[in-house]
Amino acid sequence: MITKDEFDRIQVLLNLKTAPKSKGHFFPFTTLIRCHNCNARITAEYKVKKQKNGNIHRYVYYHCTKRIVANCTQKSVEEAILDKQLFNEIEKITIPPEFHEWALAELKVAYQKDLADRSVVVESLQREYNKQIVFLDSLIEMRINKELTEEEFASKKSLAMQNKLRLQSSLDRTDQKVDDWVAKTTKLLGFTLDAIERFNNGTPEVKREMLAYLGSNHQLFNQKLALDLEKPLLYVEEASRAIKSIHERLEPTNNGLDKERLWS
Repeated sequence: MITKDEFDRIQVLLNLKTAPKSKGHFFPFTTLIRCHNCNARITAEYKVKKQKNGNIHRYVYYHCTKRIVANCTQKSVEEAILDKQLFNEIEKITIPPEFHEWALAELKVAYQKDLADRSVVVESLQREYNKQIVFLDSLIEMRINKELTEEEFASKKSLAMQNKLRLQSSLDRTDQKVDDWVAKTTKLLGFTLDAIERFNNGTPEVKREMLAYLGSNHQLFNQKLALDLEKPLLYVEEASRAIKSIHERLEPTNNGLDKERLWS
């Protein structure tokens, strides 16, 4: 029903599963990232380096487990670098609080355009559903006229009812898509309100939860993190980019007055 990555992500969000620990160290990004080169999991290890002058340096490195391709050539990346890359990605989806209501309205419009063929799908399903209703009526009439035996009637009716229920379920799901998306987008916009502050001040556990919240198929390639953002967040990222561009061109006193220009 769902992928392993999605399952792991859900466990993190429900706080039912934590990242692996080694000697008391918490690795926030393991199990949530895969190697882009071979699709194996990314794991982490804690290293201590002692210099000749007595200085001690502690590092955490993330790297491919190489459990799928033993000679995978992807290099390890330090946790501090990965942490910075994740911060940069979170910054991309941040929208100023004063723009949130407007952004939500614009995102709804963008999503409606993305579902331009929705009405066609609904009409097609509705036609098929209506055909099953007519067919069931005709079966009853044929049975009354004794044109069908009881066994024939029962068999045909059973099949028609299955088709009717299947089509009704599809209609219900299609109708619910926009409402679900709006609710999800509203929640994601709420997430972006304090995302930077939460990330900067958050514990490793909080950062892990934030990474899980953003998507379920993140990848690491050439020491660079590539996020698999939830689709609504792609719209948020686009809106954020437009807003920041406008902010750079407008005087601060006018920032709240020119929202309509963003999408003109």
